[in-house]
Amino acid sequence: MLFSSKYSKFLCAAVCSALVGVLTTSAAAADIKVPDRIKTAGKVVFCTDVGFPPWEMYDPNTQQPTGFDVDIAAAVSKAMGVKSEHKNIGFDGLIPALMANQCDAIISGFYEKPERAKVVDFANYAQTGSSVIVKATSDFDAKTLKDFSGKKVAVGIGTAGETTMNETNEALKAEGKDEITVVAVQTSAEAFQQLAVGLVQGYLGSTDQAGYYNKQQPGSVKLQGEQVVALPVGIATRPNDKGLHEAFNQAISAIKANGDYETVLKAWGFEALALN
Repeated sequence: MLFSSKYSKFLCAAVCSALVGVLTTSAAAADIKVPDRIKTAGKVVFCTDVGFPPWEMYDPNTQQPTGFDVDIAAAVSKAMGVKSEHKNIGFDGLIPALMANQCDAIISGFYEKPERAKVVDFANYAQTGSSVIVKATSDFDAKTLKDFSGKKVAVGIGTAGETTMNETNEALKAEGKDEITVVAVQTSAEAFQQLAVGLVQGYLGSTDQAGYYNKQQPGSVKLQGEQVVALPVGIATRPNDKGLHEAFNQAISAIKANGDYETVLKAWGFEALALN
């Protein structure tokens, strides 16, 4: 079969472009020292609490994990020349599951808190914080978390917010003020549901969640007061798994260099969370 000169040039350009993509990915993977067990398996298994949108959640159409973390996991795994897979684990069980070798690493909006850094290694890829989220119609005037004294506030079990809440209650108690009633929940969906029906007056969650929730339910929530805490977010690995830890650091650098990192940030509206 004969092709026109114009079509031949188009076909060559398409093939060459695809080839360059393959070679670039292969070159990047070759530069990253990936542990042999990961190469052999052909994948990285991540422990993830798939109930923290927009970081991780199930796509209602495919029932597959999706979200910012899922895309980051796919991007770093691709840079390492392997695929990514997610095992759904409750947030408070993530570190125990990692230590029991149920997965290779944790990616789950996982803040690098000082106490966590003592037991796992972090390869950081973002920075975010926690804020109190209230109903958009709330007229409660609160500038700080302490102002929720005597109120009910939801918080995720095992999250940085739970620690912050406990510390705040200790301070309120020392001042002779009423403590905040802490309502521990397993997922952010549960927290937003309790907020919507008035069972709690606030939800101490990730600052970016308010914007995401308002996209789903326009004009339903708002941030109240100042941001409570700001911490880096990373991929956690076992302390004795230094090879994988370093591979993640190299892969994060690689996706920043090749543009995949910026693409994922923009896809989820997370540009402000970029970690340079």
